[in-house]
Amino acid sequence: MAAVLDEETLLLGFLSRVSACAVVVVGEDGAIATVNRRTEALFGYESDELLGKPVEVLIPEAQRGGHARQRDAFRAEARPRPMGTGRDLTGRRKDGSQVPVEIALDPFTADGKRFVAAYILDISRRRNLEAGKDEAVSLASHEIRAPITSIGLALSMMSKDMADQVPENLRRILAIADRECRRLRRLVDDYLNLTKLEAGGVPFDMRRLMLGPVVRRAVEAAGALGAPRGVRLTFDDRAPGAAAFIDADRLVQAVTNLLSNAVKFSPRDATVSVALEERGAVLRVSVADQGPGIPAEFRPRIFSKFAQAQGTAPADPREKGTGLGLSLVKAVAERLGGRAGFDSEPGKGSTFYIELPKA
Repeated sequence: MAAVLDEETLLLGFLSRVSACAVVVVGEDGAIATVNRRTEALFGYESDELLGKPVEVLIPEAQRGGHARQRDAFRAEARPRPMGTGRDLTGRRKDGSQVPVEIALDPFTADGKRFVAAYILDISRRRNLEAGKDEAVSLASHEIRAPITSIGLALSMMSKDMADQVPENLRRILAIADRECRRLRRLVDDYLNLTKLEAGGVPFDMRRLMLGPVVRRAVEAAGALGAPRGVRLTFDDRAPGAAAFIDADRLVQAVTNLLSNAVKFSPRDATVSVALEERGAVLRVSVADQGPGIPAEFRPRIFSKFAQAQGTAPADPREKGTGLGLSLVKAVAERLGGRAGFDSEPGKGSTFYIELPKA
């Protein structure tokens, strides 16, 4: 039975008819209260076929259980969610075919009842364009990586095989060239990976998983990063058993980037502290270091590509990064439906974190 809506909601329904988006208004019980004409065109239903039905009818069967849990979590701490959070979302049409979509959510109250307006945008055309961009990136990946690999191999062989045949000053030059070639390779790899992430060209294997073991895996894998300077990594799981919908490998990649950054700016024999905790409807993975902190003037650009703060240098100058690590963290966090952020005080270290919706 469809909900009885007051004039505020009827006005919403009227406005939704001129929207470029499909608009679906859902009641607190998950039943569809009203839809606009764009919804009918996108999903192939008449409005009478949808009113009173659970909203999961518009979602692929394999994702319905997870969506119901996410809906409950959203209802517990409802707040507007803007379009374009980077999540991979799919709608299901009446004929069973699927369509890639982006969704904005806007909770509101009408006649003492709580509703959520979902604004649904068909992004099929964008995905087709992204597929073409992904093909171009793949081509660039091969054409750029191949010569860098060849140069790096030649430099490495010269450094090792000719060590006894060249003067000391030339050996130092070869060592510098070898190190910078490896850094260039990392830069190209990071840039191409980030470009593919932003274009949606990297597939994410989203599953409901306990977050603690995944974060612990990243910490254990990164343990060797701090060994040369005695930097220790610790992990405090304050939310045992807590789960989220994630791609485990991608999350490990993002957390490892944060750990690498933290180790890089930590003084000798310091500790990098990793924690997992619940914060309302989200789970936060935080990485805290004891480094120099982030200058105030640099903070607005901290997640920008190639951004590197002036006046702060790695504890080991040879560990100069590519300036893309935090951009990759942000891109992964958003593709997982969450966000990346940080807290910092100059001279007292920094804490970077990833927040993900609980499942």
